[in-house]
Amino acid sequence: MKANSIKGNSPEEIRSALAKKMEEGFKPTLATVFISRKQDHKAVTKILSDAGVSIFGASTNGEFIDGDTGMGAIVLQC
Repeated sequence: MKANSIKGNSPEEIRSALAKKMEEGFKPTLATVFISRKQDHKAVTKILSDAGVSIFGASTNGEFIDGDTGMGAIVLQC
């Protein structure tokens, strides 16, 4: 299994980054999602659902990606 990290500051950035990874042959089936309350979680859920990706959510004090944390972002570990 190959995993990827995707980070964006909007659902549109997530959609674009996920589409690019999938064009490169990445076919995720499950994503752990760390998302700020400030973000549109319904839009991110739809993006992943439309791509056939199941969601495992988590609530934290910030979003984790590759050993770093951020605030106000959306992070997918797929």
